Amino acid sequence: MSGIGDLSAAERNKRPIFDALADWLVDATDVLEIGGGDGTHARYARQRLPHVRWQTSEAPAHLRRLTAALVDARDDERLPPPLALDVRGAWPSARYDAIYAANVAHIMSEDAVAALCGGAGRQLTDGGLLCLYGPFFDEDEAPGEGNLAFDRALRARDPAMGIRRREALDALAADHGLCRIARLRMPSDNRLLIWRKESARAG
Repeated sequence: MSGIGDLSAAERNKRPIFDALADWLVDATDVLEIGGGDGTHARYARQRLPHVRWQTSEAPAHLRRLTAALVDARDDERLPPPLALDVRGAWPSARYDAIYAANVAHIMSEDAVAALCGGAGRQLTDGGLLCLYGPFFDEDEAPGEGNLAFDRALRARDPAMGIRRREALDALAADHGLCRIARLRMPSDNRLLIWRKESARAG
């Protein structure tokens, strides 16, 4: 999936996102990014997380753009060629220590968001993290006017889009063995939500 105006947004938010992510991914080796856009976050991940193999992916209709953006990195083992991934279809067989997506949940349909949680539940290693960045509504917080207006604009463009509720995401994640462990405040009324895959032995 590609975000609305994601080129400038990705450049603007990469530093605060990775400032927040760095401590959580200190032990990660393999990370899958959903909706790599123009590769901005993948390139920045090479600087901030040099120990990580960062696998980008995009919806098939947008894969060419991402592949072209990362063509000069094709010989870097830490940044392998992007994958075509429709989260509602077949996922790669590899297992990941973390799955990351920035500004994608609100441009996905609800069934795609559910599929994203299901794929994370299957493909994360035990203790692996699902990390979603973007605007979210939360019953514990009064919604900001900017997010309310953004939600209206999204739904006017496509009724399947819209800012997702944190509680609904928690419920979807729990259905697939994921427990939320962090809700971090980010600039511009965004959040970084992190869920951990519980060990099969924990059940």
